[in-house]
Amino acid sequence: MPTPEEIAERLSSVLQRPVSPDADSPLLVPPTSVAPPLPLQVEDEVRDYAYGAFQRGWYLTALARATPRAEAGDAAAQTLLGVLYETGRGLPQDAELAASWYQLAANNGDTRAALRYGLMLLNGLGVAQDKVKAGDMFEIAANAGIPEAIYNLAGLYRTGEGRPLDPDRALELLEKAADLDDVDARFQLAQFYLDGPADIRSETRAAFWMGRAARQGHVGAQVRYAILRFNGRGVDPDETEAADWFERAASAGNPVAMNRLARIYAFGRGREIDLEKAAGWHMAARALGISDLEMDGVLASIDLETLAKATAFAESYAAAADLTVEDSPDLTP
Repeated sequence: MPTPEEIAERLSSVLQRPVSPDADSPLLVPPTSVAPPLPLQVEDEVRDYAYGAFQRGWYLTALARATPRAEAGDAAAQTLLGVLYETGRGLPQDAELAASWYQLAANNGDTRAALRYGLMLLNGLGVAQDKVKAGDMFEIAANAGIPEAIYNLAGLYRTGEGRPLDPDRALELLEKAADLDDVDARFQLAQFYLDGPADIRSETRAAFWMGRAARQGHVGAQVRYAILRFNGRGVDPDETEAADWFERAASAGNPVAMNRLARIYAFGRGREIDLEKAAGWHMAARALGISDLEMDGVLASIDLETLAKATAFAESYAAAADLTVEDSPDLTP
């Protein structure tokens, strides 16, 4: 059996061996010379190589392939350049260039670009803030059935900015976006049923939509649904299930959920009393700015050993949360 040194020598000789022009490609290729492979062409099928490269994280390849197409008026390529400049992938972030490419793409009929351009107009990113024009862009994208555009258009009607104040129209649009599975629309629709005009309020409908948003992973909805579930507002009371939702949201870093969960463990409502967990979650919540004098009293009453364990939990949680933020950047266009 060859030794590791002999194997390394053989690999080196293969990599350095000259190849004649008509010979097959070498079996081993230095990694630095490997270019991103292109998908196979299928007869009668149009493939967007630039977008395919973007999906694989080859942003410079995407930029190189999209630029000439975008300059020639290709709307999809223009939108892709907008995303690259907006997010700073493969090139310096530039909101003004992103907005200009989105505008061109929207003018050329790309409804996704209309949504992105509308969001930049709404927030004044790379372009002067113009909520009326943002509403126009959202209308274009909403008419194409894009849930996020419908949701943002509802927000303009709800606030009366960029569109006339019209709670009924806002509610109609939120329901439409919620039916299309937009999680933010579901959360806001639930909030609308809780806090909107008196003739619209319905705790039953609020709990229904808040629960659906919570199950989709919306942390704010998880907290609100837990409160509704705990108090039996719009839904049957269930302290154990409420505790489950508080724990999910607390584990995701929500300080309000941490505080509620600390109280649950302190007073045995939906969980068995556990002063170590109560103290640990209370300290984590307090570190994130949530004060609770009653829980401070619980903290002062526990023994030193339990306090030490709770302190270690809070510190380890904070360290894990920081690591998650650093190692998991948002890569959503």
